[in-house]
Amino acid sequence: MHVAVFADIEGSVGIWRMRQCRWGTAEWQYGRHCLTEDVNHVVQGAFEGGADKVTIKDTHETGFNCLIPKLDKRARYIGGHYATPTFFGNIADYDLVLYVAIHAASGTENAFFPHTHYGIFSKVTVNGKPVCEMDLYGAYLGEHGVPVGFVSGEDTAVNQALEALPWAKSVVVSKERDTYTSKENSPDYLRRTRETLKTTAAEAVKQGNDMKPLQLKGPFHIEAVFRKKALADRFNTWDLDQNGAVVSWRADNMIEGFNKLNLLTFFPKKIYKIRRPLLFFSRQVYRFKSSYLAPKANPEDAVLK
Repeated sequence: MHVAVFADIEGSVGIWRMRQCRWGTAEWQYGRHCLTEDVNHVVQGAFEGGADKVTIKDTHETGFNCLIPKLDKRARYIGGHYATPTFFGNIADYDLVLYVAIHAASGTENAFFPHTHYGIFSKVTVNGKPVCEMDLYGAYLGEHGVPVGFVSGEDTAVNQALEALPWAKSVVVSKERDTYTSKENSPDYLRRTRETLKTTAAEAVKQGNDMKPLQLKGPFHIEAVFRKKALADRFNTWDLDQNGAVVSWRADNMIEGFNKLNLLTFFPKKIYKIRRPLLFFSRQVYRFKSSYLAPKANPEDAVLK
């Protein structure tokens, strides 16, 4: 079984504030340590659960957040974003996706760093229903025949994900500062929660053959509500239907629908024809920057284990 460990960052064990997720900051460098620890535990669990092959797919912001030299050497690492064959690269032989460190949907009250796909959106809906990334990514992967069988993150994010993926195994992660800065209690929480990541990932892989790809019935009416009209004007270079800050389109399936969402974020019309070389170049640049130009980590009194 080929298992893919997809990695966001907001739902990582050890992270409690937004700056720890912001690419290029000293706090983000600490957040990378947190994410890498989580990913390694899930990779270990995947192998213990019976995976023959594990690929790590980094998905947050630039797509280069894990500390690559510290990753489990048995797993292959893929950073950055792609134009073809899918947004996530070549996923044709994935049998199961385990999604680490997810966050809640745009507009979710009292959630940690909520957004859907891109921070410019205040809400994304499919057929009138607000959706989180596990709705979108799960259905996109599902139409490629790949199920999502595991999620980890704060309780709100996990609950939203399980509405779309009720079969998935899950681990809830605290987003409270005190959880990670107590010299007395934090080491035990870190150890227990990451051990739970490993054992739950193993359980998901053991049951992977019973996991179903998420396949929703189209057609879909999709709306992306931008945080302000000026953003909609700036990013809607494709003349999709627009009413103020709301851009909408119809799609027969989620692959088409998600690809059009990416036209509003990663692929403006003026660069579309050269998107592949541009994305290739950006992957090399961000890999180099994240490897050699990253700042010294600022853990902000967090206990590092």
